[in-house]
Amino acid sequence: MEPTTAGDGPTLRQRWDELGTAVALVLERAELVEVDLPFLAPVGTAVGSHRSRPLVLVHLGCRVPATGERVDGWGECAALGDTTYDGEDVGIAWDTLADVLLPALGSAARSVGGMLPSLGSLRRLSSAAPGRPLSFAALEAAVADAHLRAADRSLADLLGVPGAEVAPGAVVGASGSTRELTAAVARRAAEGYVRVKVKIVPGSELATVSALADWAATAAGNVPWFQVDANGAYGPDDLDRLVALDGFGLLCIEQPFARDDLDSHRALAARMATPVCLDESLDSPEAVEEAVSTGACSVVCVKPARLGGVASALDVVDRCSSTGVPWWVGGMFESGIGRRVTTVLGALPGASLPGDLAPPGTYLSTDLVGSQACRVEPGTGRLLVAVSDVPGSSPGPEERVLAAHQVRRADVPAAG
Repeated sequence: MEPTTAGDGPTLRQRWDELGTAVALVLERAELVEVDLPFLAPVGTAVGSHRSRPLVLVHLGCRVPATGERVDGWGECAALGDTTYDGEDVGIAWDTLADVLLPALGSAARSVGGMLPSLGSLRRLSSAAPGRPLSFAALEAAVADAHLRAADRSLADLLGVPGAEVAPGAVVGASGSTRELTAAVARRAAEGYVRVKVKIVPGSELATVSALADWAATAAGNVPWFQVDANGAYGPDDLDRLVALDGFGLLCIEQPFARDDLDSHRALAARMATPVCLDESLDSPEAVEEAVSTGACSVVCVKPARLGGVASALDVVDRCSSTGVPWWVGGMFESGIGRRVTTVLGALPGASLPGDLAPPGTYLSTDLVGSQACRVEPGTGRLLVAVSDVPGSSPGPEERVLAAHQVRRADVPAAG
């Protein structure tokens, strides 16, 4: 396979792995912060409704030995408040980071004179916490953020997309009625989203998709593309009801069956013209390889947190782009810290579909960082979101917001 490149020179994965080799950083402090951020409106899925977004943040305090400059690194953990979709919730992630990964980082730093590891050497620490990709991804993000700040580079610059803009997709949760659904879709369309993903639940999926088609047939102005997301709510006996959605022109149907039920996904893919996309099932590059090669999915949702970090996400992007497998970047209702990272990945060459990259201000009542730059393109009416161009992966969180929404905060012995 031909790795993704950012023009001539090293591949994107090589650029990522080399981050931290040019400017030395001493690791001096580590802390964890848990916050709870209210949603603007409850987010409904096939298995429940959520009113807020709990998050665990990794904060590293570092120093440039050559100058004495202090450098912070922040990483956001995408674990949710329960284990409905992943094997890690915020409590498990907190414990994994506090008891395993941050101490392992400290040990690695002490082995090289207290220096923060480069991104390439950091990968070996993932073996300290097997089965905890979300936790490791948060650690990786904090280390990367510190190294980028020390190098005075943005993530977008590192990956070759400085100044880029992406046309994002929006997500509409499960609604109480088709009228509520189409009203929400109409708002997203008016705001310039080129794709809307709608959650479906067993028993009402046909009514949901039919309502979207009826609305699109009479809507004035731009009509977005549609895809549906089942969040694994269907079982093997539901093939017929899902096949009934064929013919509506959906971009794809996302994660109809349980994450470990590849057989049902293969059976559905064999019966539908609508592409089957996997999300929760794809928790490693190896899982992506198996799902694609066995016909369980034809569209890949790339979520760096679920895959175990940006390095793994770049591996998946390479695999998909080199073999012609459509891919797009999914979201996990991140704060602006995590969403800035996924927006950069969504700007990489080869992204086949609009990602779940709506600015956090569209779903969180308060964000940890300032608003993301965006604009409506004249002529097309498309919403365009700019990648972050500040040094680091994103701006650092505002301390007043952390204090206002803090659940707990603790220093962790991890200094080199």
